[in-house]
Amino acid sequence: MRSRWLRVKGYQLHWIEAGYGPAVVFLHGFAGSCDDWAPTVDWLARQGYRALAVDALGFGRSEKPVNAPYGLDLQSDLYAALLNTLGIEQAIFVAHSMGGKYALATALRHPQRVSRLALIATDGFVEPSPLTIIGGWPIVGEAILWLSAHPAIVRAFLAAAFHNPEPYLTAELIERGRAAISGTANRRALTSLSRRYAATDLSLTGLRARLGELRVPTLLIWGAHDRVFPLSYAETACREIPGAQLVVIPDCGHFPHIEAVRPFRGLLSGFLVPVC
Repeated sequence: MRSRWLRVKGYQLHWIEAGYGPAVVFLHGFAGSCDDWAPTVDWLARQGYRALAVDALGFGRSEKPVNAPYGLDLQSDLYAALLNTLGIEQAIFVAHSMGGKYALATALRHPQRVSRLALIATDGFVEPSPLTIIGGWPIVGEAILWLSAHPAIVRAFLAAAFHNPEPYLTAELIERGRAAISGTANRRALTSLSRRYAATDLSLTGLRARLGELRVPTLLIWGAHDRVFPLSYAETACREIPGAQLVVIPDCGHFPHIEAVRPFRGLLSGFLVPVC
């Protein structure tokens, strides 16, 4: 597995990559990074795929510009441009949580680039919380992030995202969560992102109303005990995305690719087989 950087449309993007074959692009959730997908990238590369996990602009080791026009338009344009620069005509997108709405935006705005969608506990079907909106206020947003970066708070947030948290709340995972919202660059980028919430919302951008245009096979994977995005949102997504197939994993929360590795990989492997 190798780390790569490339300047795309004026922004420095980072991703990890392994393997050769049909391209599969992994997108992470909020306060996450490509490292969340590292075990899956390694596994999929051994199955005969070219697996790439990308740090979204403002996250991980990608650039964190304060004044970037964060939104679904920019993020989807960056993914399409990255594929173009790498000479990848089409890719399968596998996306978790926040990454799900970025993948949907890419499929709608650059349909020629996306051959399949596997969306895990995807964002895009929930109403914004007051905390999300307040998080975009200058000073206030950075203060919230500063307080949220305390290890005990990070641990509590992560614990709520798993059905059975204890086996998965490792020191490494907690530190990754803490680091994602720590430091001036991270806090300012995340505050800027929150300030532009309307541009990052599937409904407010008008993209949710266009979901009926999708013509790619879509697999929805959800944990039965997801407390972040409860199962009712999965059912909504399944109704609104044409031909989508919903699979619910029992005894699992918001991170099926971590908490239910074997069933998750089995589902993903079966979904990818037709492109081999």
